Amino acid sequence: MNSKRFLLSAASGLCLAAAALFSILVFSCGQKESRLVLKTNSVEFVSFAELFNSSQDKIKIVVHYQEEPCKNLGAKEAAKDSERPDILAGSYLQAGIEKKCFSRLDSLIKKNGPIDKNSFYPALLQTGRLNEKQYLLPVSFNLPALVFDPKNYESLQEQAMLSFDDIKNLSKKFNVKNRDGIYSAMGFGPLWSPDFLYLVFKDMGVFFNAGPHSIIYTENVFLKSKDFVRDWIQEVNGGAKNEQDFAFKYLYMPFYSQAQSGRCLFSYATSRQIFSLSQDQIRDLDFRWICNDGRIQIEDDFVSVGVYAKSKKKAAAKKFIAWLMSEEAQRKILDRKLKMNLDSNSFGIAGGFSALQIVTERLFPLYYRSLLSNTPVSSLLFAPQKFPGDWAKIKALALEPFILDSVSATNSKAATLSERYEALLASEAK
Repeated sequence: MNSKRFLLSAASGLCLAAAALFSILVFSCGQKESRLVLKTNSVEFVSFAELFNSSQDKIKIVVHYQEEPCKNLGAKEAAKDSERPDILAGSYLQAGIEKKCFSRLDSLIKKNGPIDKNSFYPALLQTGRLNEKQYLLPVSFNLPALVFDPKNYESLQEQAMLSFDDIKNLSKKFNVKNRDGIYSAMGFGPLWSPDFLYLVFKDMGVFFNAGPHSIIYTENVFLKSKDFVRDWIQEVNGGAKNEQDFAFKYLYMPFYSQAQSGRCLFSYATSRQIFSLSQDQIRDLDFRWICNDGRIQIEDDFVSVGVYAKSKKKAAAKKFIAWLMSEEAQRKILDRKLKMNLDSNSFGIAGGFSALQIVTERLFPLYYRSLLSNTPVSSLLFAPQKFPGDWAKIKALALEPFILDSVSATNSKAATLSERYEALLASEAK
């Protein structure tokens, strides 16, 4: 199911980007202004380019969609000038820093530069640095949350965040069994969401990454995390089979409908998923950020932007980035989205909270009312490690299924992580 969801999402993004790109190409055709190529896996940059192009007549941005913007780029890359990007934007770009894909951006955030360095969330800004030099600037990010219907449990209004212990205790109190000892209501089950399980393992300190032939992880911490989740499932819900049977019977609907059904207390979702809902879908719902040890982990797919190291138009590329990372431009982006009903199913700036604190804290609550009392607190956020450009695919198709089987399966013949990764690599090689 994860495989289908991932592939459908990628195909949908590609179609949207291609359609929108056509309009930009038509608009740009025949113009004499400086033409810059922006490669991205975030389709929202098409809209940003349109707005920037209409704001001045010196630079025109042409957007190309690419699932892995940094793929095949680096010191030995020999693309033709006509195919070479000037700007790279999207998720999972950080590995490209060590491959020397990016030009330095220190001039943009130095003292008296066009962008105030202190305007960024510090944890995100650090992800674009190497050896005290800035190569990428963060654009947007998302956070993990649990969605619930306030009428199901009023005491939740007193909590700003939910720790794993909070989730366990509240879920157990919500549980109800019928006369046959079968659960008719269950607060929350970790096995209901592979994404939630992955979050728990990361929050417990497991290091994940992908090598050329295997997925790397800290095995001792992995085993401790597995025991923690297994104990949780047994203590709160009486075992993996109960969680799986309950999900099969009652949780066949979207996450927001699950929370409204009265059958469960919580449903897992990211901020992108929550705030991409229509007003009718979100009207009766509330949410809380998930924390561990008082910290909230930023989702892996945060969006960054940088200038390609071999671009011959670096100055013009930096002008676009300086424009994009301004409060004025981001206000216009949010206004345009609202007035034109553009990307109505897309959240905020590039599908997430703005990496500029002032925009997220002051502007977002004006557009997303439920954020009035629950905007992210900078000091509580921490960023994930650097992942390769294809991490979303690796995680969805190999790692998360492995974690799910490790926690729930009693079948000793389940595929190992190495076997799953090798199968994924083999399927891509065909």
